[in-house]
Amino acid sequence: MRNFIFILFISAYTNAQIGINTTTPSRVLDINGTLRVRTQTDQSSNGTYDNVLISDANGNVDYVKKNVLNQQMVQLFSLTTLPSVNAGGSGTPISISNQSITLSKPAFVMISYSVPITLSVAASDGRMKLLRTHLNINGTNVVRSSNAYTNSTSTGTNLTGIFYNTGSYITLLGAGTHSIEVLGTCFDFVAASNCVQGGSLAGTSFQAHAMYNDF
Repeated sequence: MRNFIFILFISAYTNAQIGINTTTPSRVLDINGTLRVRTQTDQSSNGTYDNVLISDANGNVDYVKKNVLNQQMVQLFSLTTLPSVNAGGSGTPISISNQSITLSKPAFVMISYSVPITLSVAASDGRMKLLRTHLNINGTNVVRSSNAYTNSTSTGTNLTGIFYNTGSYITLLGAGTHSIEVLGTCFDFVAASNCVQGGSLAGTSFQAHAMYNDF
């Protein structure tokens, strides 16, 4: 009789829900607090370890297969036409295009641009001309792409036509709203209209993609 009672007791115990720091456990082991594992081993090269632990907003821990984890690429914007701005003069950057993006969670953001620059008047003053396009993220300059050339008063010739400033940048941004902006400046030109950045010429682009870890 004693053995029979003992067996019933063990059965009830092994099927109970145990709570640590809670009186209302909802799973076999329910911990209301933090968890620490002091010793772990690296199983990166062990193909039999193919489960990854995950949890929901309530702390319920389960697993997914490692091979279902992936990265998701999302296009944030892609422009092939940009406003044309008169960028010649003192060298102060003029905004060409400012795009606002919203990320649902932290992501690597990949940005690229190709901005055409039109010179309408050939310089012959013997001074170096600088054609520069800036990339700003949240108001901070991160890339400056430049073309530069010199001219000679003795020849009186020199460049007109189309130039392109190109650049790219990758950065990790947090969830929320961010600004991505290209600005143009041309130094040193007599008139702002002598150097125009932007437009819809072939090869014009300004685009950004977000790379989310989909887990």
